[in-house]
Amino acid sequence: MSMRTIVSPVGPYRPLYEDAYLALRDAIIDGRLAPGDRIVEAEIARQMAISRAPIREAIRKLEQDGLLEYLPRRGTVVKKLSHDEVRDVYLLRAHLEKYAARRAAARITDEDLVDLANLIDRMDACAAADDLPGLIAADVQFHARICQASGSSRLVQLWESLNPHCWTLLTGIKAMDYTLSEIASRHRTVLAALQARDVDGAEVEIERHIVELSDHVLAHLSKD
Repeated sequence: MSMRTIVSPVGPYRPLYEDAYLALRDAIIDGRLAPGDRIVEAEIARQMAISRAPIREAIRKLEQDGLLEYLPRRGTVVKKLSHDEVRDVYLLRAHLEKYAARRAAARITDEDLVDLANLIDRMDACAAADDLPGLIAADVQFHARICQASGSSRLVQLWESLNPHCWTLLTGIKAMDYTLSEIASRHRTVLAALQARDVDGAEVEIERHIVELSDHVLAHLSKD
């Protein structure tokens, strides 16, 4: 019996494992693959019209991202978000970004500030177009830009190791008591503190920004 359609055949000009990775990641994020669903390599390969090797590589990367896990006697399944794991990731981000914002506020350039303002404008445009993935991509770039403006390459490396893009995508849809416009506008207080070169204010605003979102996500998970 054929399983339901989860993914589409791949397009050209990208490594096959990357196509497979993005297709499976998107299927997890938008709910076509639910927590606990098994990932059947042969069926995914058939639907994408590719061999199983790039599927295996994509699965390994998704396991590293924390979106899939291997369970004995069941195989690879979509991982269920736990309260502890979500809280842990967001609090780790809050600690790293507090340090980043404090350092950035003391050394940020006018070019950095223009880039951050442009990213908020892009979020606003995505909100107006009802483009959640585009908004979240700009959101993650905004936070990455602050980490880069801190001048600490080690901090950027640690922040990227938390895989913020996947986590923001996966949990962002759990915070839909915010409108897309509200998600975008929440970044303005962080930018204002950086524009004022207010090291204490930047630290406070970035922590509030991240912890409030974490609380919304956790409340939604409780309802689920």
